[in-house]
Amino acid sequence: MKVAVKGLKRGPIVLQATETPAELGLSYPRILFPFPVELSVKLTAMNEDVLADGEARTQARAECSRCLEEVPLDLAGRFEALYVPETGPYAERRGRADFEWGDQRVNFYSDFTIDLTEEIRNCILLELPMKPLCRPDCAGLCPRCGANLNAGPCACKPDEPDSPWSALRAILPPHKKP
Repeated sequence: MKVAVKGLKRGPIVLQATETPAELGLSYPRILFPFPVELSVKLTAMNEDVLADGEARTQARAECSRCLEEVPLDLAGRFEALYVPETGPYAERRGRADFEWGDQRVNFYSDFTIDLTEEIRNCILLELPMKPLCRPDCAGLCPRCGANLNAGPCACKPDEPDSPWSALRAILPPHKKP
């Protein structure tokens, strides 16, 4: 999503837009982004600098990390970024070891155009869960037969508990009671 800086001189502007995941470069392993991304961005011009404060919402599909069933994900992320011209005072200090950015995210723009694509993509990707689950108590798959244990128990025999004496039982004959 690109915005012309010239149109921002009159004061804050709120933009509402819809972008496709392909336009934003949204991709992540084992995650599908079949729905568009709804955007709301407030752009405030401060001389040559521009502050972008926005929100992005979409839905995605992932697979449960335990049972591999499809999981719908509602994603909503916020971002705030400062855009400064490449020819301004920040640019002169960029790359120097003594220059610290601080807490504010600073981006550079050129040709009087701000590109919000990276900020939007990052705010959506940061909302993805590390381990998507279909439900909090997902039982997962049986390690032997691969059956989905959420549907019920499988036909596999349960493991016998590991005993510290099992190695001795394997080498000694069974003791008969008189």
